[in-house]
Amino acid sequence: MNYRIIPLTPPYSFDRLLRRLETHPDTQIRVNKEKNSLERVFRIGLRPVLVHMKFMGSLEEPALHYETQAILSATDQQLLEKMIRRTFCADLDLSVIYEQMREESELAILTERFRGLRLMLDADLFQCMVKTIIGQQINLTFAANLTERLVTLAGDPVENQNGGGIIAFPTPDAVARLTVEDLRTLQFSQRKAEYIIDFARAIVNGTVDLERLWTMSDEEIITYLTSLRGIGRWTVECLLMFGMGHPDLLPAADIGLRNGIIHLYGMNSKPNENDIRKLGEKWAPWRSIYCLYVWEAVGAIKRKEVFDL
Repeated sequence: MNYRIIPLTPPYSFDRLLRRLETHPDTQIRVNKEKNSLERVFRIGLRPVLVHMKFMGSLEEPALHYETQAILSATDQQLLEKMIRRTFCADLDLSVIYEQMREESELAILTERFRGLRLMLDADLFQCMVKTIIGQQINLTFAANLTERLVTLAGDPVENQNGGGIIAFPTPDAVARLTVEDLRTLQFSQRKAEYIIDFARAIVNGTVDLERLWTMSDEEIITYLTSLRGIGRWTVECLLMFGMGHPDLLPAADIGLRNGIIHLYGMNSKPNENDIRKLGEKWAPWRSIYCLYVWEAVGAIKRKEVFDL
C-alpha cells in the first residue's frame, strides 16, 4: 500500500467541495462524508489506478492523505501525485483572489460564505471533454445519468481492498469502438452520440493530440478544438476550466452563470453574453474562480442553505 501526504495551500474547505458535489454529481467519485474521504480513479497511461483520499487538518492547516494498492514505479508515483495536486488545485493561493473579490460589495460575502472552495478538476482531458459534450443543453442530473451509462458500458472496473470499486472512465479507444446505436440505446441523442464517438476517433487516429494542449494558449486551444463537429467555444472553455484548471476563463454563454449574476447583482433583466463579458473584465486574471463562486451561490440556493446576501 502506498501512503503519501500532500500539504494543501490554505484555506482549503473539503466541506464546501462535498457540498458542491451534491448539486454536481460525479459518478467517478465515491464520497464518505463521515470519514472526510473520497475515492476516484486516475489513469497512469492507460492503466486505471484507484486512489483513496482523506482530508486532514483544518481549513487553515489542510492536508490530503492518499493511498493506493497499486504498485507504482517512482516515475509513475510522481506522475500520480502531480495529477492529484492538479485535480484538487492544491497549490492555488485563494488569498490573492479574495483580496480582489472584496473590491466588489456584491461578491465580498462569497469570500466568507464559501471560504476555501476551489475547483476539483476532472482526472483527464478526454474524460472532461466527453462529460462536457454529454452535458450540453441538458440538466446536471440527466447528464450524470448518461455519463454513468457510458462508463458502465465501456469503462474498466477497478477493485479496492474491500472488494468494492469504481468503474474507470472509458479510454478513447474503448469509446471509438462504440457505434451510435450503442449510445442511442442508453438514451443519448443521435447528435450527442455522434459527437462523442467522433471525438474519440479523432484522438485514436491522431487528428487530435490532447497532450499538445498543454503547450498552447487558450485561444489556440479554442481554435484547435472548435474545428471538430459538435464542439463550440463554451465546450472548450469548460475543458480549459474543469480539465486544465486555467484560472481566467469566462463561459459567458453558461445559463447557471447568468442566473447567479442576476441574483448577486440584483438585476431586473437577464444579461446577454456581451454584458457578462463586460462585467467579467474586472474579474481578470481570476475569472474561472469568480465563476466558481457565482455558481456555488446558485448551488447553495438550490440546496436551500441559509444564504443571505
